[in-house]
Amino acid sequence: MALFVLNLAALKVLVVEDSSTTRLYLREVLCKLGISSIEMAEDGADAIEKLGAFPADVAICDLHMVPLDGIEFTRLLRNADDSPNPHLPLLMLTGDATAAQLKNAMAAGVHGFMSKPIDGETLRRNLTALFSRPLVFTQGERSLLPVLVNT
Repeated sequence: MALFVLNLAALKVLVVEDSSTTRLYLREVLCKLGISSIEMAEDGADAIEKLGAFPADVAICDLHMVPLDGIEFTRLLRNADDSPNPHLPLLMLTGDATAAQLKNAMAAGVHGFMSKPIDGETLRRNLTALFSRPLVFTQGERSLLPVLVNT
């Protein structure tokens, strides 16, 4: 079995979160993991705009935001003709989600979920798991969906 080591310091991370307190906390956690290239967005619409100038390697996105929530952001990111990065790996962050919301998020193209409150070790494990498997996208009926492939 091959050991996968992720160089966290090389990652460019977009955090999409409407709570300024949570954004600051996530920045602190990411910095403690050695990640310094971090961009913050207040909601999904702000995130789409920021991605036009910030070449993120991964997005960490809150599920519940207004006016554009995490699921709507994911659908827009995956399917809009002018999407700045339709293949961006995406981890959804939520404090409370129903099974239906989680199912909708996965159907929209989310790669994984993390529960609030998040800690550094959980974030490191989720990022490592995300990048340790190839991400393959399928173009369905007007939808770009990620498929995680185990090798």
